[in-house]
Amino acid sequence: MRRALSMTLRLALPLAGALLACAGGGGSAPRAGGRPDATSTSTSNGRATSGSGSGSTGARAGSSTATASRPPAPPRRELSPRGQRLFDEALAAAEEQKRLKVPTDWETLERRWRAVTEAEPVPEAWFNLGVALEHRGRPGEARAAYQRALELEPRLAPAAANLLLLDEPKDPALAAQRWSELARRHPDDAVSRARLAALYEAAGQRDEAWKLAREALLRDPRAVGAYKVMMRVALGRGKPDLAHLLAVKARKLDPADAEIVSFVGDVLAAEKDRPGAVAQWRKAIALDEGYVPARYALLADAFGKQHWEGVAEHARAILRSDPDPRVQLALGVALRYLGKPDQALAAYDQAEKLGAGKLPEVHLARGVALMKSKEQCEPALAELRRYVVAAGPAAASEGPAMRLTRECEQIVLAGRQAEEAARELKAEADREAARKAAQPAKEPRPAGARGPEATPAAKPVPPASGAGTVPSPGPASTPTADGR
Repeated sequence: MRRALSMTLRLALPLAGALLACAGGGGSAPRAGGRPDATSTSTSNGRATSGSGSGSTGARAGSSTATASRPPAPPRRELSPRGQRLFDEALAAAEEQKRLKVPTDWETLERRWRAVTEAEPVPEAWFNLGVALEHRGRPGEARAAYQRALELEPRLAPAAANLLLLDEPKDPALAAQRWSELARRHPDDAVSRARLAALYEAAGQRDEAWKLAREALLRDPRAVGAYKVMMRVALGRGKPDLAHLLAVKARKLDPADAEIVSFVGDVLAAEKDRPGAVAQWRKAIALDEGYVPARYALLADAFGKQHWEGVAEHARAILRSDPDPRVQLALGVALRYLGKPDQALAAYDQAEKLGAGKLPEVHLARGVALMKSKEQCEPALAELRRYVVAAGPAAASEGPAMRLTRECEQIVLAGRQAEEAARELKAEADREAARKAAQPAKEPRPAGARGPEATPAAKPVPPASGAGTVPSPGPASTPTADGR
């Protein structure tokens, strides 16, 4: 499997609502060259010669297949009738799958090409067996098959190229040296030049990359990898129309290549046609659901639209093959907005682990979740302060951390004041209860006794004669006729 160049997705927490915003240059990351998945052909005179297709039919698009250059024709060799029949059947099976435009059945092709190698030592059959084994995830066996093909025919450049791709050094300078040596050994090889072009393009040396890609196309007009380099260089130079034209040509050579389709989405995004770009990225996913660059682009688009279900979908798909801590962080934010704070906090813990503690935004996201979703301001405040320390005052001041910290501090202070007031009220209630308990208890009254409040009032004593008091009113007297 060809090693893709590393890609960067910048995820940051924006100012409002502590959302993660994805920023990236479109979707597809630069991808360096590809696997020369050549298919052997049979000549009309009954002899097998090595040839090259436009890429393996049905190859996983994410592997960015490149067209293998046609190597110098090996010495013509006579095959036995059985060997030629098996060779033709294997070739026909590959061509039939290509014609039907169905996913390549690599298991069938492995069986077909292995039958050829068991019948006769045909280098082209060993090469195609290596391609099938590699696509089946068995690089060790594929390496042995390529080596056997080179033992039988040292001039079989596609086998040498695939072997180098399997063992390509991680250091770009050393990798470029190896590819240059291969290009010198095989002057007519296109794959080595396309790969060199991709390495130069990834290093930012666009002029040299363009030159090498053109050299590859002169050797093989169907070198898809060379077209990919040129279309990326064109877009990097601010020429989206030329980039689009080159992508169209490349897609004609390999319609099932998800990288090319995704790149068209990048071009449309550069031209501010966001709906068109999203449509192309989705087409790339339809061709290969595991094609990570298109997933990154769709993840960024979903974040921009705050479509949290989409964010969760694409983040999970990316994490299956690329354990990116920032994508894990994005998944956590989406889960928080989907009302799953516990899962969000678990995602933040995983992001912190993947980032080896070097991702300050984890503390900010966790603080927001604790504060907004769990209503736990004190642990949230601790996380927000960790973020400020890790990100630095300058970075923290540009985001929501300082505002959230002040808000959280006010909530914590208000909570403490409320707790203090509640304690005072309780203490006062306890004191009042104790005071009442300390008063002497009253003696119980006998049954039937009337309390003092029920005693009838004593009759007033008549005043002494001449005291001038007003007597109690009595029944009114009827006056007599003389008025007495």
